[in-house]
Amino acid sequence: MNQPVAPIDFTALLEMLGGDRQIVTTLLSAFIEELSADVVASQQAVAAGDAEALRLLAHRIKGTSANLHALLLSAAARELEQACAEADAPVMTIKHQILLDQAQRLREAIEAWLVSD
Repeated sequence: MNQPVAPIDFTALLEMLGGDRQIVTTLLSAFIEELSADVVASQQAVAAGDAEALRLLAHRIKGTSANLHALLLSAAARELEQACAEADAPVMTIKHQILLDQAQRLREAIEAWLVSD
């Protein structure tokens, strides 16, 4: 049976940053704030029908989350970015919801990690 993929690879992130948990904690705390703002902005872009604004947000989330080893969110953002580039409104709606779901899973995983230890 396959195990579910974790929303973020904390081990890889720690290794990338030399094992410094304080730096990782600071980075993830800032990321959570930025992600929360981006989620709100993405919801506003969807409500306004602004595919270009949504594409730009998805692009930013894709890159930032990939750099932090949050590959599920990065993949969801990549798919949303593509749907926006194609101006496919029904697919954009679906991909946006997937992004929101992955953002929530990631937020919960990071919050749990931040209070552990």
